[in-house]
Amino acid sequence: MKNDIIKMMALVAFFLILCEHITLINIVTGVLIAALVYAVFGLKENSLRYLSPKLCLKWIKYGAVLFVEVVKANIQVASITLSRKMDVEPMVVSYTSRLSDTWLLTILANSITLTPGTMTVDIEKSQLTIHCLNRHYSESLSDMSLEKLLYDIEESLNG
Repeated sequence: MKNDIIKMMALVAFFLILCEHITLINIVTGVLIAALVYAVFGLKENSLRYLSPKLCLKWIKYGAVLFVEVVKANIQVASITLSRKMDVEPMVVSYTSRLSDTWLLTILANSITLTPGTMTVDIEKSQLTIHCLNRHYSESLSDMSLEKLLYDIEESLNG
């Protein structure tokens, strides 16, 4: 029962982080949505392992790096869009990730999609199919700082 309350509180906290303002209606809505998510999907006992205190700083670092990457990619895409000669060479590439944890792999795929100029099209095992706006984006996939951070989190999870 105590774990259920902690899980519900984590869901409500996540919802409130995404809200523009913390108001009574947002808190009530967050509790209702968390209850609905918890009732429909349930949360497995091991889902809290991703939210352990020892990983807190690693998740904060991941969020900061993701924010910086999104801002950098926005500037790059804006410069491509505003230039007279658009350097666009769309391509679909396959990328094999080192991650074995499906939840962390999904986080990586969503982070790639959040970053302008790239979009994850498909995931099969550890193989990601990614649409890239130009060759530079496809070449930079091999040195992804986001994947390295998630791999560090995965290693911490596995001991």
